[in-house]
Amino acid sequence: MIAVRKRAFAALLALVPAAGLLLGAPAQAADLDITVKSVTLSKSTLVLGSKAGCGIVNFTAVLSAPLPSTGTEFAGVGVDVHEPGTGDVIAGEQFTQVGSTATYKGAVKICGQYTAGRYRADVYGVVAPKTGDYQTTNTVSKSIYLKRPSTLTLNATPEPVVKGKKLTAKGVLKVNGKALSGTAVKIYFKATGVSTYTYKGAAKTNAKGVYTKAFTATKSGVWKAVYVGGNARNAASAVDAVKVK
Repeated sequence: MIAVRKRAFAALLALVPAAGLLLGAPAQAADLDITVKSVTLSKSTLVLGSKAGCGIVNFTAVLSAPLPSTGTEFAGVGVDVHEPGTGDVIAGEQFTQVGSTATYKGAVKICGQYTAGRYRADVYGVVAPKTGDYQTTNTVSKSIYLKRPSTLTLNATPEPVVKGKKLTAKGVLKVNGKALSGTAVKIYFKATGVSTYTYKGAAKTNAKGVYTKAFTATKSGVWKAVYVGGNARNAASAVDAVKVK
């Protein structure tokens, strides 16, 4: 038997509470001929403040064949969602079979008070015969990102500016409502009549989340500040049009 470990979806726990399925790390192999062929998510990113509400991620899993419905104590498909860093399971849900097909659907709720970052969602099937060992399908893993909301401002001054004179781009970066220090903000410029932005340089935020960068004014156009974000922080941008005279 290949152990089913760290497996938590609800119906399996309710039906086989004494099976010892909650210990250790996930199994690395499968012993069931049926496989999980594909898993799709309704969304892979949730942007929630640490005191915000919750978001729902819907799953659709397609197997190579339906799990057996006779001669078993339990047969189901579900997902375990693992927390960033610790790897602890913070949610486990059983999916619902679509008719008699090999498609199974379910949903997981992730809330703002959870740790921000990349969550690993392991989707798999389990069959528990009335006699004999438990069997598992392969596991298909997907990433779900819980990101904190970011805000970025930009004020390019003076407006208007004399050609050849100094123009200063300045603004504030906040994540989850708090200033973010020591972080790069990239500055771009798009001249009037041009369709694309050109990278002009970058500045780092100070302890108050403020960044500032000086440029030489040459043409009228739009300045753009960009924070690229990351696994735990949402990207943000801001623009400001400046006329050069």
